[in-house]
Amino acid sequence: MDIRIVLNTLFPNYCEVCKNPFVFSHQNIVCSECLNQIEQEVIFYCHSCGKSERNSYPLCEDCKTDKKYEDIRVFTYYYYVENPIVKLKFTKIKPLAKDLALLIKDDLQSYIKLNRIQNVLYIPLSKKVEKERGFNHLKEILKYAVPSFLVKDYLEKVKETQYQVRLKKEERFKNLKDAFSLKVDKIKGNTLIFDDILTTGATLLEIYNLIKDKVEGKIYAYTLSKG
Repeated sequence: MDIRIVLNTLFPNYCEVCKNPFVFSHQNIVCSECLNQIEQEVIFYCHSCGKSERNSYPLCEDCKTDKKYEDIRVFTYYYYVENPIVKLKFTKIKPLAKDLALLIKDDLQSYIKLNRIQNVLYIPLSKKVEKERGFNHLKEILKYAVPSFLVKDYLEKVKETQYQVRLKKEERFKNLKDAFSLKVDKIKGNTLIFDDILTTGATLLEIYNLIKDKVEGKIYAYTLSKG
């Protein structure tokens, strides 16, 4: 196979979002202009479980009587960051993680300080998937977004699951049932769960149910986007 074809596949010479050609050789996947257009948005969803059904803001009816997360913060809508996230998750090219981290860094750090977060946990990949990708994209983003001492490897994925994006709403909750485990007996201090996309809230709910009796503090969540 022609090496030029391989290189153009891994490092295209145009932006995946706007399709404009790159001016500088160090750019890849998404141009800086498209990244700079991504801004924080006001999004309406339940801030306790992530539901985005009608009249679910700021709390859905279920969470008014059975509150889960203390708060869930979403940075922006999914269609603004769809290409960067997909490219980061399903390729082995890491530079985009730093770009996305710098995009949310100020907001995420402010949120951490405001809520006195002492632990930041990210959604883990299965050993098989992480080996295939070579890295966990969420951990890679956090590397550039928050101080390293806050990031804890307390969560583990213990079951192979289907990709959530391929499943209907009801199937997503079943797909993740008992898919994760906690490596420690207790977590001291306010704790934040970090994920990339909030769609149905299935992932965050599964993690909440896993750690709710283990955290000696309040539980928060932060996601890059809302699907």
